[in-house]
Amino acid sequence: MKYCSLDPDAGTLYLYFTDIEEGQATAVMEYPVSMLLDAQGAIFGCRLDLDDEVILSQLELVLEGPYNWLDGEYGHLYVRIADEDPVETITLSETAILDLDDDDLVLGIELALPEEWRTPERLQRLTPLMVTFDDEPVDGEGPVVFTPPVISAGDLPESDEEPATPVAEEPLQWRSGFVALVGKPNVGKSTLLNALLGEKVAIVSPRPQTTRVPVRGILSRPGEQIIFIDTPGIHEPSHRLGKLMVELAERTLPNADVICFMIDISQPPTRLDRMIAQQVQRARGHKLLVLNKVDQKPKRSGENYLPAYRELGQWEMEIAISARRRLGLAALLSEISARLPEGPPLYPLDQMTDQTEQQLAAEFVREKALCYLQQEVPHAIAIEVEEWQEKETATYIRMTINVEKESQKGILIGAGGGMLKKIGSAARASIERMLGRPVYLDLWVKVRPNWRDDPSALGWLGYRAKNFL
Repeated sequence: MKYCSLDPDAGTLYLYFTDIEEGQATAVMEYPVSMLLDAQGAIFGCRLDLDDEVILSQLELVLEGPYNWLDGEYGHLYVRIADEDPVETITLSETAILDLDDDDLVLGIELALPEEWRTPERLQRLTPLMVTFDDEPVDGEGPVVFTPPVISAGDLPESDEEPATPVAEEPLQWRSGFVALVGKPNVGKSTLLNALLGEKVAIVSPRPQTTRVPVRGILSRPGEQIIFIDTPGIHEPSHRLGKLMVELAERTLPNADVICFMIDISQPPTRLDRMIAQQVQRARGHKLLVLNKVDQKPKRSGENYLPAYRELGQWEMEIAISARRRLGLAALLSEISARLPEGPPLYPLDQMTDQTEQQLAAEFVREKALCYLQQEVPHAIAIEVEEWQEKETATYIRMTINVEKESQKGILIGAGGGMLKKIGSAARASIERMLGRPVYLDLWVKVRPNWRDDPSALGWLGYRAKNFL
């Protein structure tokens, strides 16, 4: 969640996932809710029991939270401020209210807390996210407007304006170059890329290894063009696909003009961080240490992990950011721009990514599967676009979702085809937003045994190193 607030008179706890303006919420839905408690009985999240009326695309803002996830099998939506299991789960007698905007996006949740739940002890873990009311709520005008929390300058950089700026005219001197975003899985590389461009060109999920191949995002501004390369998270692979992902990530380093080594500053460095840092130090490009997730509390209260990350190598600059909250991006872009070599634009000024519409559409399907499905199934999925037809009233798209086992096929399809329908409905909404027209999405599921370890299958499915470098 982004902010929360308590109305002590009404006894309502508000959880919101974006900045809210008066009257922005125009519809509501109600669902049973349970509070998630830690060992001290403090609230650190909630669980909503959803039904088929809610589709995945409506939860886009909710699922951007690093610890929020949807259990597609049971319809449980978990909203949490930390990655931990509850010691106790208590169901409230009053249902939770989901606030939706005109596009049916869930903006926030309203929880009616009994009086005994409004104590400082119960709310202590939510206190850092607490904000105050700007105004009293007005009947019929949706949720209240919040004042953003006060953040000390030492903890977070100032909020930025949208970094992407259209190029109006040809400047006298151009700078352009490649910027590699590298780091271990789940440090926020794809989230940062999307935030810098102001558009979604890379899928995101709470799961590691979401990005499989390098994705180029192109930011053109007056006098400069920055080509960001979102690389797969470098990890210790357990199959051929994993080895290819790591190889592709590592092969971006030698040719990058600037390398942004991204780390999660709320966690101490691991052996994998040290290994990646060593690879970065051997590359020729300018090396920046990007401290992401500065808006999150350290893993251990009071700990400062920055000195340990500084010791991993020689860094020209350290930049603190929150990719999820778009904080510190202007400072990051300024440091990158100062290190770009002189040269003309390498891509058309109106191009934002090297991904085709077909590739992005397939990735949207995989993204929704990552959000809905649990355990190993999502990582065993590969998407093929079999047919793409532009018809008079809609775009017809037929895709095949490849899995490795019959059991995975059954999970993916779900009882009565319910799971496949959920994934398809949510993906279709994302594809329609991208194309700006109605889409008919036809999904099929096929078993391709052990495709992640089969070189011929990897090639057939498009995972060839030469295609991505």
